[in-house]
Amino acid sequence: MAILFGLCAMSCFLYVFSLYYVSGNIDFGIIVITTAGITFLILAFFHKRIFSFIRKRKWLRYLLKVVLVTSIATIVFFEILMYQAQEDPLPNGDVPILVLGAGLINGEPSPTLKRRLNKAYEIYQQNPTTIVTSGGVDYNEEISEGEAMKRYLVTLGVEPADVLVEDKSTSTHENFLFTKELLALSEPNPEIIVITNDFHMFRAKMIGGRVGFTVYAAPSETPTHILVQTHIREYFAIVNSYLFQK
Repeated sequence: MAILFGLCAMSCFLYVFSLYYVSGNIDFGIIVITTAGITFLILAFFHKRIFSFIRKRKWLRYLLKVVLVTSIATIVFFEILMYQAQEDPLPNGDVPILVLGAGLINGEPSPTLKRRLNKAYEIYQQNPTTIVTSGGVDYNEEISEGEAMKRYLVTLGVEPADVLVEDKSTSTHENFLFTKELLALSEPNPEIIVITNDFHMFRAKMIGGRVGFTVYAAPSETPTHILVQTHIREYFAIVNSYLFQK
């Protein structure tokens, strides 16, 4: 048992190291995985004492079972919602495209963000329309995500005049809120094509609907190596969005 917990701890730490090596950023997903690694490490050394302590307390065994079952049920439920929210048939006509930010690395779009921008360009090629690049200035960057995203799209071939930069937002809720102000949309429930990663699309559509948009999903694929990290982070983000309506 000690070897099993030790291997689990090592796997968590190696995964966190690889994520940080690639992105250089520490986010909530990385913190959760690191915490799991520390927990497995403690269990590797003290599992006999911990399990003995739990066995002697019926209420604690019951509580842990409730937490485990609730967690598994919630994860499965959220995964179903996230899967069902992916990709809609795109509308006809001049419907603007909103690209949600996903972080910069040294002033350049991260690999995840480039996938979103490539998706936007793919749709733009089929039907040229206004593209809104939404994202503020990160604490360690000198340029906003919105501006960096515009520059990348222009290098792909998008007309600069077709890109509107929203550079104040710091959350998905603000992405939609400030975009609505930027576009000065007056009609009720205006249509918008939203590009974000597949795992994030359910929450994006939910928040976009609250702000007053009719959202059409055009998801980009998530790099395989960050799937676990992003899904862990998204579970907590969905709970937060349900609780605080943002």
